[in-house]
Amino acid sequence: MLKGLNKILNACNDFIAEIDEELEDVQVSDIFFCYPTTKEVFITLAAEENGLDEFIDNLLSRTTVRDISPFTWSLLHEVGHCETWHLLTEKVEHRCRNRKRKIERGGKRFPTVTYFALTDERIATNWAIKFVSQNYDFVKTFDKKILKILDKFYADNGVDVTGVE
Repeated sequence: MLKGLNKILNACNDFIAEIDEELEDVQVSDIFFCYPTTKEVFITLAAEENGLDEFIDNLLSRTTVRDISPFTWSLLHEVGHCETWHLLTEKVEHRCRNRKRKIERGGKRFPTVTYFALTDERIATNWAIKFVSQNYDFVKTFDKKILKILDKFYADNGVDVTGVE
């Protein structure tokens, strides 16, 4: 196991348990994602995730909060899926799932911006933005803590993140 991984997972689990005690323990994957119906959240420890820039650009076009890290925003976005999936009708959920498949297969024909405009993605991001605005100090405290833990994790495991935003 990678040195310091448990500290990351413990910090994330403590954070999301404060948001919703029914959320399952955070797990590591190669991308941020979730299973909303089972309240399972996955994080990535990759220095750069495919689509992260587009996600952050989309998010920042909708909020004035600029001092929360992409890691924390991404985690909150996934929690947002778990907190809002019940608002989607079956028809909307099915349409979003089909469009995501087309985007994944279609490459340049379906720009990433389209992905973040999908109803389920927009609602999850809106949830994250609202949560931050209503709980800024709580989120900022977590963000500072997780960034220190991540910096130590990368250093201890020989991951060079210089030049990576």
